[in-house]
Amino acid sequence: MRYRLIPILLGLAIVAGCSKAPEPEGPAEMQRFTMKHDGLTREYFVFLPSAYGGEATLPVAVFMHGYGGTATGTEAEVTQGLNQYAEEYGYVMVYPQGTWFMSRANDGEPTEVTSWNHISDGFDTGPAGPICTPDRGRYPCPPECGNCGLCGWTSCNDDVGFLKALVAEIGGRWSVDSDRVYVSGFSNGAMMANRIACEASELFAAAALIGGRVERGFECTPTSRLPLLQINGGADETVPHDGRVSYDGWFFASTTSVTRNWNDGASCAAELQDWASSVITDDTVKCTIACGETSHPSVDCVWPEGDHRWPGTPGFRGSNGSCVTELQSRSMPDQTICIEPEENTDFWGSRLLFEFFDTHQGEQ
Repeated sequence: MRYRLIPILLGLAIVAGCSKAPEPEGPAEMQRFTMKHDGLTREYFVFLPSAYGGEATLPVAVFMHGYGGTATGTEAEVTQGLNQYAEEYGYVMVYPQGTWFMSRANDGEPTEVTSWNHISDGFDTGPAGPICTPDRGRYPCPPECGNCGLCGWTSCNDDVGFLKALVAEIGGRWSVDSDRVYVSGFSNGAMMANRIACEASELFAAAALIGGRVERGFECTPTSRLPLLQINGGADETVPHDGRVSYDGWFFASTTSVTRNWNDGASCAAELQDWASSVITDDTVKCTIACGETSHPSVDCVWPEGDHRWPGTPGFRGSNGSCVTELQSRSMPDQTICIEPEENTDFWGSRLLFEFFDTHQGEQ
């Protein structure tokens, strides 16, 4: 999100005709690919675990970065090594890159501003009224938007269409399980995951929103029922989980409102029960589940001490994803090089993501 938060608002989102891609010999680094959509060249990055290439097709997780972040920077510095868990759980990871432009913050050094078009209607107001305060923080307007009004701060490109085309390309290019494609993201990436999971829910088996969701009034109901996981920090003032105004003047939907609308106002959406997972090693984390007896449960976890960072990590790392690895440095040459993630980490947020996906395996 917003300009002075370029190092903070990084998002992840997981969305997961060509010949089949070559199969790696053992664990591989990410690979870069491009595709044309809506007159733009879009890039994405793929990680294939060592289990890829056997007789079984593997599940896919599409994960989207946050505002100011990059596809490779999110994996390296925000999640601090999500591919390590994808290797363990046997998932093909797909990291699409949002569109970006160069801008200056307060007449400072030029900066690459990246974002996702997660809002489906309007910039200043929505069905529930204004989405920002009159004295909100100021962020550069993406040039394709023309006029961002008072509250606009993200891309106006066709990211829904891009992600739909990306899922189709992944299915045609790699040997993956089309019934087990999952979408997720962090911050602005989670907001985009929120939107695409509603508008193209038939493509996915489940969705996970980490540290982000749409603005108030834009809560939505998937066209097909989907399981939902939300994880947020109780001390997050950038995208507060309870609907209070953010520190810089934006109104994001509360997680409970997202749950209620996700289940189309069904009575089970208001019947919250305590929920726990053995992979959550922090005793302070509190989770509830709605519609737990259905095929589309909604789990909502709050990490009381967590701020706007990946759940379970000890703190921010490097630029918190406003960077690239060497693989992405040619396409975004003005970004700094990321700090590589440590090995053998054990972050409960990463484990919970894949455990949730494993529990909900789509159509069988």
